[in-house]
Amino acid sequence: MLISLEKKESQHFSYLNKMQIAKDLNREWLIANGLGSYASGTLSGTLSRRYHGLFVVAQTPPLGRVLFVSKIEEELVFSNKRFLLSSNKWSGSENFFPKGFLHIQSFYLDEDIPTWVYQCEDVLLEKKIFFEPEKNSIYITYKVLSETIPNDLKIICKVFINNRDFHGLNSEINVFSKIDDKSIQFLSKEGKLLFSSYSNFRNSLVDDTIYYNYLLEEERERGFSFIENHKCAAIYTESISNVNNNLNIIISTEHDVNKDCKNVLQKIKNKNRINLLKYSQNDYTPNWIRQISYAAHHFIVRRESLTDKNAKSILAGYHWFGDWGRDTFISLNGICCATGQYSTAKSILENYAIYLDAGMIPNRFPDYGETPDYNTADASLWYIEAVANYLMHTQDLDFLKRIYSTLEEIIESYYHGTRYNIKCDLKDGLIYAGEENLQLTWMDAKADGIVFTPRIGKPIEINALWYNALKNINQYAIILCKENNLYLDLIKRVENNFNKYWNNDAQYCFDVIDGPNGNDDSLRPNQIIALSLKYCPLDFKQKKCIIDICGKELVTYFGVRSLAKRSSQYKGQCFGNYLARDSAYHQGTAWSWLLGVYAIAYFKQTQNASVAVSFIEPLGKHINDYGVGFISEIFDGDSPYKARGCIAQAWSIAETLRAWKVLAPYLDPLKLENPFLNNSRSP
Repeated sequence: MLISLEKKESQHFSYLNKMQIAKDLNREWLIANGLGSYASGTLSGTLSRRYHGLFVVAQTPPLGRVLFVSKIEEELVFSNKRFLLSSNKWSGSENFFPKGFLHIQSFYLDEDIPTWVYQCEDVLLEKKIFFEPEKNSIYITYKVLSETIPNDLKIICKVFINNRDFHGLNSEINVFSKIDDKSIQFLSKEGKLLFSSYSNFRNSLVDDTIYYNYLLEEERERGFSFIENHKCAAIYTESISNVNNNLNIIISTEHDVNKDCKNVLQKIKNKNRINLLKYSQNDYTPNWIRQISYAAHHFIVRRESLTDKNAKSILAGYHWFGDWGRDTFISLNGICCATGQYSTAKSILENYAIYLDAGMIPNRFPDYGETPDYNTADASLWYIEAVANYLMHTQDLDFLKRIYSTLEEIIESYYHGTRYNIKCDLKDGLIYAGEENLQLTWMDAKADGIVFTPRIGKPIEINALWYNALKNINQYAIILCKENNLYLDLIKRVENNFNKYWNNDAQYCFDVIDGPNGNDDSLRPNQIIALSLKYCPLDFKQKKCIIDICGKELVTYFGVRSLAKRSSQYKGQCFGNYLARDSAYHQGTAWSWLLGVYAIAYFKQTQNASVAVSFIEPLGKHINDYGVGFISEIFDGDSPYKARGCIAQAWSIAETLRAWKVLAPYLDPLKLENPFLNNSRSP
């Protein structure tokens, strides 16, 4: 007899049934632990990316990630029948074997915990996967949901391992396993303990069988090597005698492992509920917004500093990004401040201040090594914007006193000039940035020595951020009784000259002015960023024109195009090998983070919150279609707006959460019954 799962379907926004899963076997799941480590794969169980794995561990948190455990393949045996629950694709064949996805009855996120229910005849088996927060320990639990079970029911779990950098593919697997009465240990060829597995299964043995030629379908599509090998290194077996049998496998690098799975699960749920309460204090917050609020903490990671071993940062996206300065400070308001995690926000701001050099916040930290890259013109300005948002939420005067000298150094370095020809033009007070073969703004794609959007000159969002930085530091100087004449002078100069961006013929803003080839009249979304900030020197009519034309030509269902279709450089699909993808990355590809930016800009201009929120609402439909529970990095600019890039992007989640937080107080709950309000989108 089977129990009803209708209640679960109504409880979980992310619930996907058997037919929905079968329709798209490439949907992906992901969880992370706050150290940079993560687990991810497809709902079907196949490995389609080099980045997929059950236990991908950050060796130098949050980076230096290594694939240790590829997957666990389960098998149920009863009544002389074998039911293989795993799924694989193999080189030389387009078919699956086994086809374990046929046994998936449903998948859902229990808050943010991936949960599968498998059905084999009358047997229902539930599987959950979760990390202990800020520990390199992952838990895989199994529970029979059927009211009755066969007398001879047995479960077999095979643990497949690897040992390679998560960006690469292996040529050999130099990991060896040994067993004792407490665990199975996995060692390098030099005998170093890499990780261990623990279980309440009564039967376990080590194995040494390598399975060759897994086909990684996403890697093939992205133009990379796509054949992989994995080793079956351990096998657990258990007879399930009653429905109360709760089985588990724990894989860990920790010396002191918490083996109480229920305790760990409860800690996760307690943390989720506290964070949700901080974010949403009304009953009409949509379920999809609640769902992505659970996703926010997966991007917060530990980055140890000289003064704080528990200092934090924000990972830009999964699977392949690290913690980038620009992404961190665009994301900080939505990931931390909007969700009430103010101490985390402060930790991030203080941690990055340590790395300030010549007035520049790092653009990125390398996977290995200590020296960060500083090739960005806007990370420092986004940093000041993030400080302003933190102070707006907290009124933390002590923090302002400590951080003021950092803000002062940024302004003075930009004023006098710093790396990469980043400097203030004293004639108009605007920031000029750029040199040949460099990409310094968020439109930073470069491949084979080609910079696809160099934007040398005075980019509009850089100077909008500069203006806001000047306004903010002037306010702080007054509060702290500091000298502010320079700031007042620069504010006046920027206000008097910002109108140089206005393209009167086209009735929108130039994207870059005073570049090597003059002014760039490409219709891009960077002017929307200018409108969304607290201070904007453009007039009401100009703002309305920008909102209208960008809404008509750039805004799509799941993102904002990086370039209008009218341009001869427009590329409507971002696919193919790395060169094809990078050339399209900012040349028409739609970016989901900019929907939140546009929604806020629209609201500032019109005061119409119900229409403004409609720009982000289609993302609620998306979050079950690619990386379940997350928002993707990018989408094709052309219909049907296929999701591309990272399956989970910090600033996409952050700006959506921020937009809802800004707009919610102005919404009529009675008008939110229809989850997708009518709203025009460009074709």
